[in-house]
Amino acid sequence: MFGAMNCSASQINLPAVLVANGLGVFLLLAILYSRYKRMRSRSCDERFFHWMCLLCLVLCVLEMCGFLLDGRLFPGARQAALICNTVILLLALSLAYLWVRYVDCKLGLNVGHGAATYLAAIPALLTGFVTLTNLFFPLFFGMNSSNHYYRTPIFFLPWIVIYGYMAWGALQSYRYQRTSNNRLLIPLLMFLVPVFLGSLIQMFCYGLSLIWVSSALGLTFLYINLQSEQAYQDPLTGLYNRNYLLHYMDHIARQVKKGRHITGIMLDINEFKQINDTLGHSEGDAVLRAVGSLLLRSAKNNIVVRYGGDEFVILLETSHPEQVQTVLNNIKQALDSYNATRGSLPPLSFSMGTAEFEEQDIYRFFQNMDSRMYDEKRTFYMHREIHETASNDTRPGGTGV
Repeated sequence: MFGAMNCSASQINLPAVLVANGLGVFLLLAILYSRYKRMRSRSCDERFFHWMCLLCLVLCVLEMCGFLLDGRLFPGARQAALICNTVILLLALSLAYLWVRYVDCKLGLNVGHGAATYLAAIPALLTGFVTLTNLFFPLFFGMNSSNHYYRTPIFFLPWIVIYGYMAWGALQSYRYQRTSNNRLLIPLLMFLVPVFLGSLIQMFCYGLSLIWVSSALGLTFLYINLQSEQAYQDPLTGLYNRNYLLHYMDHIARQVKKGRHITGIMLDINEFKQINDTLGHSEGDAVLRAVGSLLLRSAKNNIVVRYGGDEFVILLETSHPEQVQTVLNNIKQALDSYNATRGSLPPLSFSMGTAEFEEQDIYRFFQNMDSRMYDEKRTFYMHREIHETASNDTRPGGTGV
């Protein structure tokens, strides 16, 4: 717990402590229950988020216990208070480390059990080991003869590690958002704002208990935004969906007025219906996921959207024809590589149309892309018909030469 160097029971506003942490428990139980009701498989970031909620829930309960034990003199009260406050510090370190792992998974950085993962855990493990000595020596905090909590001059050391983890996660999020052009901009930093504010208030106003209820509020904000993110994400391919595209186009329309240049590519998989009809919808879904993946690689940090069915839209922050052509070439090369892995299955092909967003006319922008894409699709079917006719003519009994 935060507080002055020496604290008295008269400084503790126990009803406020119970209400604040009770609110934190209620919020976290609501999140955990909501996630349990969804009953679906969880990605690594969702698992870390789940454990963050559980740890924060336990910390809210332990914080209440710590304040309830403060100043009590019944047999075993001092030992219970020492254990309670030691566990709080250990779990706070664990929560801070989970925050970094959650950010890494959410942004696709250092996912798994590589060396970077273990190295990141070293500060928490070393600090946690030293914290355990507090059960025997008042290294970071202690309980005086009246069983009142007090801090030692080096109490801040484990909190440097905790805030270091939080700052590192914030830096990773900021760098990713600056370089990836991810327009969802998952508000990971929203988790930190109430945590910092709550801990600072509790540090200077002993008797208030705000840090863990603030953490619960941060996790609640994060959870709400995760739900909003899912409303903008296609569940099959993981790409943005049409809802997000329409939302983003309103933002783009304002930016174009300021001189920003946007070029769009609309793409359609040729004969996709035949894939579903002959190979089944599971193969069709696999193709859509593969196409989404190759478009992400080809378009690099640009916006890629599953527009609907087998149609995709890519938004490029450029109007230079050579840069647009580079992306088109990347798509064709990636498609060739993918087709090489399909074995006896028929190769895929795309019809694509491009258009520049001009005069803030969203309807005309999509109409131009769509029209040019279908011009290419008509050309594809015309060439295929000519090829099939030529093949029939060269067969025995045909009219070809």
